[in-house]
Amino acid sequence: MNENLFVLHRKNAIAEKRIKIILWYVVECYLLTLKNNKQYSKTWVQNNTSLKFENYLRNRLVEDYLEANKDLLKQKTLTLNNIDFSCETEKEYIDAQDNKLKPDKIDIHINKLGLQNEWKKQDKNVYFAIECKRIEKLSDASDYISDIKKFCTRYHIKTRLPFEGQIAFIENQNIHHVTLHNKINEILKNQNSIITDYLLNSTVLNDKFDGSYLSKHQRKAIKQNFSIYHLFFNYSNIVID
Repeated sequence: MNENLFVLHRKNAIAEKRIKIILWYVVECYLLTLKNNKQYSKTWVQNNTSLKFENYLRNRLVEDYLEANKDLLKQKTLTLNNIDFSCETEKEYIDAQDNKLKPDKIDIHINKLGLQNEWKKQDKNVYFAIECKRIEKLSDASDYISDIKKFCTRYHIKTRLPFEGQIAFIENQNIHHVTLHNKINEILKNQNSIITDYLLNSTVLNDKFDGSYLSKHQRKAIKQNFSIYHLFFNYSNIVID
């Protein structure tokens, strides 16, 4: 292994370890939501806000939990003391389809990952992105797949780690996370626009949660292999009419 490849593997290994800790924390915040018996009303959001309900769910997770419970992260590691979570941050990307510069709206933007020494970049410029989708019916798996396609076809201007995150808010009590996992894999097998090296397979990110998965794909624009960590959250008792 030449030195450059060795350095790249080392950088990626350190970054992935950091990402797994962050995702452990995201799961912890979801579990706190359940423990607190939180409920979010679609009717209330429609009557009292101008937000899409998906964005409201995302905002509650970020602002009420991810930003508010960072002491849990400090107990896990001191390397993420300055971590920052924000909603719908806009970056720029070049579309591989038409080669045009376009805005990239990120559902959950996470930076200050403490990777500046390894990545030789300002810490605020190295970020991890998580996209969110509501799953009300099994066919919504197609919308979830659209975010995977987005990850594959965009060339990002700022430093983007070879790791992405996705959250599914499963609002239907009849849809188990395994059922959703199977449906997504079924669609991926027949997707020509997405190069998948490794279909969604179960992975443990938090030993109190079994709805996490890992898949691997290729970015077409730069021919880079990358991984997606998937979190399938059961929101069937959290979301109410």
